[in-house]
Amino acid sequence: MKNLILGILISIPFVLFAQEPKEFDFVANQENGFTAVKQGDTWGFVDAKGDMVVSLRKDLISNEDPKSGKIGVEGIRYPQLKDERAIIKKQENGINYYGFINTRGKTIIEPIYLNVSNFSNGKALAIKLEEERLGKNQLLGKGVISYKYDVVLLNKEGEVVKYLEGPFPVTVSKKKLRTAPAINAKWLGENMVSVKGPNGKWKIHKL
Repeated sequence: MKNLILGILISIPFVLFAQEPKEFDFVANQENGFTAVKQGDTWGFVDAKGDMVVSLRKDLISNEDPKSGKIGVEGIRYPQLKDERAIIKKQENGINYYGFINTRGKTIIEPIYLNVSNFSNGKALAIKLEEERLGKNQLLGKGVISYKYDVVLLNKEGEVVKYLEGPFPVTVSKKKLRTAPAINAKWLGENMVSVKGPNGKWKIHKL
């Protein structure tokens, strides 16, 4: 009995410590039952109960000076979980690629896109990179590759459900892709979007 009481007394400080609230550098407004929190250069999410559901990490998207009215990563001030998806970033050869995690921090859509929008009504816009091998440069002995991208529509599982506009030519280099290519689009409702094509004309798509 003495050992039992001693064990309970020893455990009390640890229980109290575990209940102490965490301190953060920034706490966003709650959206869709989740709140983005910042500590240093890391972000995470807590749920409506105050429990940390996505641990602090460095690949969630935020901008100190977001571009107002922009669809895509440059218009996002702090991470958001919309339709149970949040945007993440991975850098390769100095170029940023974007994908999505779920409400538990698991990668659901691999970061392979040059730009993405947040999800809305189960859909997100994305810039999908494509490459075409044109042959071989005999002088340099290297393969010649041409790159282009299309504006596509994704579902929550990451499937491309519709090609909207493109192809647009693009040079894949750190210098040319310092910022994400713009998604020139306007949501016109839950099931309609207007996208600017390579010819500079706007086209309305029913989704």
